Amino acid sequence: VSILTIMALVVSSFVLPVHTMKSSAAKGTSSYGLNNPTISDGVTTWDCIYFGNYYQSNSSTKEPIKWRVLSVNGNDAFLLADQNLDAKPYNEKSTDVTWKTCTLRTWLNGTFLATAFTSAEKSAIKNSTVVNDDNPYYGTEGGDNTIDKVYLLSITEAQSSAYGFNKDYGMSSETRISKNTAYIEEKYDYVSSAGEANYWWLRSPGNCESAAAFVDYRYDTCYGSYVYYTNIAVRPVFHLNLSTSNLWRYAGKVVANGAGGSAQTTP
Repeated sequence: VSILTIMALVVSSFVLPVHTMKSSAAKGTSSYGLNNPTISDGVTTWDCIYFGNYYQSNSSTKEPIKWRVLSVNGNDAFLLADQNLDAKPYNEKSTDVTWKTCTLRTWLNGTFLATAFTSAEKSAIKNSTVVNDDNPYYGTEGGDNTIDKVYLLSITEAQSSAYGFNKDYGMSSETRISKNTAYIEEKYDYVSSAGEANYWWLRSPGNCESAAAFVDYRYDTCYGSYVYYTNIAVRPVFHLNLSTSNLWRYAGKVVANGAGGSAQTTP
């Protein structure tokens, strides 16, 4: 009897965690306690995590970076910077360019990656196949697909309700608002003040080969801006391997109204 009792306890110790994870998944929660964005009565709620460190309050001290969870699937989380982290031209020179050939892509996967993340953190960031579609409204060629650690959202992704954004093209929406850090205000001219909304780049081409799409405060601008403009912010995205749970921590939730207002942070 005692042997049978011990065996029953051993079996139950394996069954319970499996049952628990299935219940969590059924509710839209990963086994890491993170949710996909939810939209209720026009209000989007994103889970957030801290991962990596970058200059935010000033140009001398790095601080934990807060990321919004755009999607979670198993141990994969697709993350978007909660704030604008820097301001750079899409390309240093005025010329025809694609995401594959632009200098901003080089900077993100070189200088930014090395500055914001440790070796262990860089290893936890997945290599992503980035699809560079043509501009859906002007037909401007997006160029070849790329494989990147860090990149930017596309026009289509910035309109995806699955990621928590307002799905209407050109619609003013708080879900696309991104604010500058004090570091950006300190370092660059002709940008919004700290805590204020600013333009931010998308990776998609604009209305011609020498322009790139961006978000104009609250709505996506598929017409685009000349690629050499320096006052447009950078809001990176990447895919993180969540199984490296010692490298990231939960950062609460952020909510946004679908059609306007101010972003709010909740504990």
